[in-house]
Amino acid sequence: MSHETEIWRLLPFSELPPAEELAAAEAMLAGLAHAPRPGLRWYGARSLALVLGSGQRPTEADGPALTATGVTLHKRASGGTAVLFAPGFLMQDIALPATHPLRRDDVSESYRWLGELWAEALAELGIPTELVSIPAARADTQTTDPRVRLACFGGRSPYELLAAGRKLVGFSQIRRRHGALFQAGLYAHWPGRELAALLRMPQPAREAADREALAEALARRVVGLDELLPTPPAPDAIMAAFDRALARRHGVALTPDAWSAEELAVAAGAASRYGPIAIPATPAPAPTS
Repeated sequence: MSHETEIWRLLPFSELPPAEELAAAEAMLAGLAHAPRPGLRWYGARSLALVLGSGQRPTEADGPALTATGVTLHKRASGGTAVLFAPGFLMQDIALPATHPLRRDDVSESYRWLGELWAEALAELGIPTELVSIPAARADTQTTDPRVRLACFGGRSPYELLAAGRKLVGFSQIRRRHGALFQAGLYAHWPGRELAALLRMPQPAREAADREALAEALARRVVGLDELLPTPPAPDAIMAAFDRALARRHGVALTPDAWSAEELAVAAGAASRYGPIAIPATPAPAPTS
């Protein structure tokens, strides 16, 4: 723990359209090239949007289901699989310069400090959690039903947080030459069934059964705050608890700041790349012999 105060930027809370929020993450990273100063921001969602990982194809989403529900489709810069932006999903971005002591070269180990901060913040709010160890994460990847891995929160990565044995806080990361962007999220209510309904199942002939199995499996592996406490903490309380943990553990003081002109320009230019992307057509079924 540092005994000297380190000043980090605190950017405004927002609930913008998904493409703009995803572009803002890119802008935070780009901003490090102009001013290598750590920054933090919180954001939420006003409506449903399906956000795929950087390595996923649009055809992994169920086109007819997206069209029927009016849910937009997007792809983020970080890896992993599908995440559902939904009201009550609190998200966090932290940008660290490449030379910052909290940024580690080992990608898995680089999440430790963030997991410990979230654990301390949630404990203050009366929510005990445990961090996923690296061996546990690797073992889980090897044994988990492949259908569960269609949803990002269905998997378990090092130093993510479990509450009552189910995943509560998920992480992702984007690395660039100028630094790294750490992303975290947790749900007030886990929308697992809604997410399962928007994903294309591998075997069309048993799609309904597989989708139901996925929704049930996700319910056993993921938890929202509303299942842990009679009255879930409000976003403001979560953000404040995290800020206090950051100050205690790392001597960080957050100072409200505005987006720079360079960041705004990057965000404006990047928004179109983050969707909404075209709704995929349903692939033709494979011929049978």
